[in-house]
Amino acid sequence: MSDAHLPKTPGSEKGKQVREQYFTLAKSSARGVKSYEDLYQRYVRSPNAAQALDQEVARTALQHGSSPRQVIQLLAQGPFTQQQTVGLEAEEKKAAIPGLLQYAQTVVNSVQQQRYLEYACAVTGTIQSYPDLYRDYVGSDLSAIQLDQKVTAAALGAGENVNAVSQLLQQGPYARFQLDVKHVPLQTIEQYASGTVAQVQAIQSLQLGQSQRSPNLAKGLER
Repeated sequence: MSDAHLPKTPGSEKGKQVREQYFTLAKSSARGVKSYEDLYQRYVRSPNAAQALDQEVARTALQHGSSPRQVIQLLAQGPFTQQQTVGLEAEEKKAAIPGLLQYAQTVVNSVQQQRYLEYACAVTGTIQSYPDLYRDYVGSDLSAIQLDQKVTAAALGAGENVNAVSQLLQQGPYARFQLDVKHVPLQTIEQYASGTVAQVQAIQSLQLGQSQRSPNLAKGLER
């Protein structure tokens, strides 16, 4: 493939860093690639594979606490998105951007919902789809909030950081209902999510403190 058919190097330093970050995250799935150009050439002829790669990159980035906005910027440098704009004139590229942004947003939402679902299935012991999960919990705020708390505990226990878990809760049944149906401002849901994580962390710290004191108390009684 000639250089004319390769995506141009980003003009800004930030853009170059984002492309390098995408490549770094993609290397674990695209074994053997030595450069971004290698990565692009491997996936450009297979849109389905390129979209699957985007999903893997998005999942990894979200697990490590990147915000959805940051992940959308990452996906803009992926082979699938870049292939859509190679060779386009400035006006054509401008016209294509809204659709590409919508694609990236859809990927992020889908990955986050799948991640939430995996934790939810683990804590409830029920294997189901996200639509089924949403239907089962959307009718009761209390049940949906309790599910969020259990998912939070599981995600923190799995080693995810605070930012990653807060972002994850925004795709749970409670948050989606508040955003999509009740049209609650996103900022309010962000505050709810971060507050839930802080609450669960406090409970876990209290439980840890109690478990550490119990053996010491037992030793004192044995003396």
